[in-house]
Amino acid sequence: MSVEWQAILSDASRMDEASDREMGREMEAVVRQHARFVYQIAYLLLRNHHDAEDATQETFMRVWRYRKRLPEARDLKAWLARVAWRAALDRRKNAAEISLADAAEAVFKLYASGESAEKIAGDKQMAVLLDQLIATLPGKLRDPMLLSLDQELTQAEIGRVLNIPESSVRTRLFRARQMLRQKISSILEGKNARR
Repeated sequence: MSVEWQAILSDASRMDEASDREMGREMEAVVRQHARFVYQIAYLLLRNHHDAEDATQETFMRVWRYRKRLPEARDLKAWLARVAWRAALDRRKNAAEISLADAAEAVFKLYASGESAEKIAGDKQMAVLLDQLIATLPGKLRDPMLLSLDQELTQAEIGRVLNIPESSVRTRLFRARQMLRQKISSILEGKNARR
């Protein structure tokens, strides 16, 4: 190989190293700025701290793997949310810690004892019940509902994460809320009828 080609290759190698160092700094800034957000997206789906941390780490590993696409991302936040959502879906486990019937029974006991709506809504069993009721929704309704629980995402961003129009997000959220309302009402009315 001639000296001229060696010089060109050496210059190209230095440019690649400099480019990688610059990309590393950009990646570090992305992690610092968006780690909490990515964790929240993962936690919305997984509902477990350790699994959400693992999914967050996996998200940034995927981002690093595809770092050349980073400058092409028109909406970095939505792109990261989409990657986080998919990483969390890959880690999702179907086993529930508390059964739906047990959670419904605990919520009904609060309701039957005359507790205030605020007390019932703030109860851990109600949160478990809602999580499990949301899990029973069809996927097309469940996914936008879970993403909407994180107040950092707009309906337009949810649409970009799920690759659906914003109007579909609104419709699916409306239907999901309707179904949840009906399910909670039937649980409370069903328990009340037994008394």
